[in-house]
Amino acid sequence: MPKLAQQISDLAARKARPKDAAYTLASGNGLHLVIQPSGLKQWQVRYRTPEGKRGKKIVGVYPEMSIADAHKAAEELHQRVRLGEQPVGMVDRIKAANRAKTEEEVQAEQAAKDARDHSFTVLSDAWLADRKPGWATATYDKAVFIVRKRLQPFIGTLDVRIMASKDVVDVLHQMGTNAPSLARKARQYLNGVIEYSIQRGMRGDDQVLRLRGVLPKYRSGHIPAITKVQGIGPLMRAVDAYPGVIVRAGLLLAAYTACRPGVVASAAWSEIDLDRAEWTIPAAKMKMRHEHVVSLPTQAVALLQGVRQYSGGDYVFPGSQSNEHMHRDALSKALRDMGFKGRHATHGSRAMLRTVARERLKIDVDVLEAQLAHAKKDEIQAAYDRARFEDERRQVMQTWADFLQEQAGQKTVVEMRRAAG
Repeated sequence: MPKLAQQISDLAARKARPKDAAYTLASGNGLHLVIQPSGLKQWQVRYRTPEGKRGKKIVGVYPEMSIADAHKAAEELHQRVRLGEQPVGMVDRIKAANRAKTEEEVQAEQAAKDARDHSFTVLSDAWLADRKPGWATATYDKAVFIVRKRLQPFIGTLDVRIMASKDVVDVLHQMGTNAPSLARKARQYLNGVIEYSIQRGMRGDDQVLRLRGVLPKYRSGHIPAITKVQGIGPLMRAVDAYPGVIVRAGLLLAAYTACRPGVVASAAWSEIDLDRAEWTIPAAKMKMRHEHVVSLPTQAVALLQGVRQYSGGDYVFPGSQSNEHMHRDALSKALRDMGFKGRHATHGSRAMLRTVARERLKIDVDVLEAQLAHAKKDEIQAAYDRARFEDERRQVMQTWADFLQEQAGQKTVVEMRRAAG
């Protein structure tokens, strides 16, 4: 996976010199600065339609179009694509401007722009951007996944100003049948977008959506987790036999460290020190907004050393073209495919550690709570515990990984292997 592009600086754009052939400088979100042999510098946006078709459009010329404006143009183009509309570039705008238009055409274009600006796709993207600063990275990533993959493809073109409950009932009901937990989140996010629109005067104060009772009845409960010793061996053997290299490594790391699925899926190499056998998770990724240091057992270190051959970018577990890193739902799906639906979820590895390590390995519950980064009522006590249990946690996680291997009947450290085919 290529290294994730950072936004280009104005200095780098100005210093870019022409070469014998055109070349590009990436600036993130599909935006590239194309430097032509003539010295002309153009902003190009690369995109992919919901059907998977790739394309690119020139949206402006540097420095007439600034870096900030180019990124805004790129986001607008991506929104058009997600709405199923034809992407518009600089040449398209020039052609349209040169063509004489009737008054009716001008009015139709203005109406279409007005509807687009108030579409669910545009406003839900604005809501996500508004919420992002207050969310942990994993929380934001999950919201982006549900909004852009599960909602926008079906209701993205709807005008939020007049969107009614009946317009979203079928989408939520279908989602509730196939993925109840995602459907509940989708309903929550829908209401969030509507509230965002009301607060900005796009809907009246009484124009809320009536979505109570829309989802099929679902018997919720604790996250499924294997907490009996006799179930751990079959689980670990199934995970080790899973054919997908990246997903298998993610599941094993989740089991060895008991970290939350979203944190595992978004693990970055910059957070990991293999020499010290430590994984420092930044506060922004943690539910409680505290930096968390995880001691890596020898099994996890060997696992991460092996996975490097598949990961050439910033993230330990590379994702698809549309995701920078593996999505945490890929872990859950793998467990379901292995037959553990309703018996064990990725998040269940946390309950498995707390229960089995406490009951079978007789590990102090305070040490386990520190490892799981659970909340403490007193922040001073929480900080004290994180420091106090550092050595104990290192020993505990090695003991836990050894125990998991023992239950799986493995004699040596799990090695990465290439997937067949």
